[in-house]
Amino acid sequence: MDTDPVTRFLHALSPASREEAEGLPREEQERMAQAWEGYLRDDTSLLTVDEIDPPMSEHDAAEHVMRDRSGGA
Repeated sequence: MDTDPVTRFLHALSPASREEAEGLPREEQERMAQAWEGYLRDDTSLLTVDEIDPPMSEHDAAEHVMRDRSGGA
């Protein structure tokens, strides 16, 4: 398993979101990966999903970070 947070974050994204994120500067990718890890750690609504399907929980959190960056809900 890769331990690089940016690589893990990019892997959790959908293909379209991953392509968008890969086009960003490394510093922005690192900031988003940190936000993603914080979201995974702090959002208690993900706990139930995480227990059932950890990859889906990671994906949902990664997409949330991308929406936040784009100004979406």
